[in-house]
Amino acid sequence: MRTSFMVRTLTSMVLCVLLGTSVAAHPGSGIVVDKEGQVFFTDTGQGVWKIDRQGKLTYLPASLFHWMAIDEAGYFAVSQKNFGEWFERVTPQNSKPALIMSSDFPLTINRDGNLYYADTRPRSARIVRRTPDGKESVLAADEAFKGIAGIAAGPDGSLYITDANAIRKITMDGKVSQFASPEIIGSGKDRAINPPPESDASDCRGLAVDSGGIVYAAATGSRRVLKITPRGEVSTILQASSPWSPTGVAVFGGEVYVLEWQDAPPSLLETRRAWIPRVRKVGRDGKVTTLATVSRETTALASPQVKQENSSDLSTGVKIAVAAVVVLVVTTILGIKLAK
Repeated sequence: MRTSFMVRTLTSMVLCVLLGTSVAAHPGSGIVVDKEGQVFFTDTGQGVWKIDRQGKLTYLPASLFHWMAIDEAGYFAVSQKNFGEWFERVTPQNSKPALIMSSDFPLTINRDGNLYYADTRPRSARIVRRTPDGKESVLAADEAFKGIAGIAAGPDGSLYITDANAIRKITMDGKVSQFASPEIIGSGKDRAINPPPESDASDCRGLAVDSGGIVYAAATGSRRVLKITPRGEVSTILQASSPWSPTGVAVFGGEVYVLEWQDAPPSLLETRRAWIPRVRKVGRDGKVTTLATVSRETTALASPQVKQENSSDLSTGVKIAVAAVVVLVVTTILGIKLAK
């Protein structure tokens, strides 16, 4: 009886871990701009891309992660390639600025030199502060944080987060307040015609804050980029047309850089390379220009990352087979030990 219970428990745990990985196939939100005006963005089907000032698109080897932050001062430039439990340094060690990626959680580098990330795991949802020497502390904790999809730092050090219900502001003493409501986020005209796959009207992902405290948010569910002033005035600065949806934003020199993704076919929603990224810029005059669009055909041989296609894209059949083997081996070991 004891062995049977342990086997059932183990089977459930292994299947949950293996089958749950396909959820991570949604497109990334990471886009940043350095002091030279170079744009970097995540491609969850391939790695990281750089667009230089001349418009040249260059591939940077990196893991297929969703979120990325820029560390201009290089506080984390001396870190190991992989540090903590969730983070990866994309740029060479000791180089500035440093690009830091996260596998599971949105992150940002604040003016105090610390990394802040949203631990969105159920029953432990929280905003965590991590110092360059690896010390962690909790800034704020709330079960509502399990839906966070974006985080950014404001000019005063406050954090802004997007979740399934609203855009919120968190001060450095842990006080949380609502900055924008779901009604404001989800009022785009395009959502009723052809919304992005598996998105609600109020879904909001990446965001950025300029030096004046103005928040720019990728309202993915309504295919828009919103501009929200500290006084609560809201305007749409970009309305993408289907099949494109914004997921990330960055601000530099008074211009807004937007990471967008082309909708994947319904049958390929969990296939990372079926999502196609592009970057557009909203100029100070409101003019929208396309800076780069990734072509899967021309970049198919660009890196070994493409060939391995990431272990999280294993088919369900393979995952179940692996789970069965693991359970069989552990069951045998348990049986031998119990027999003794």
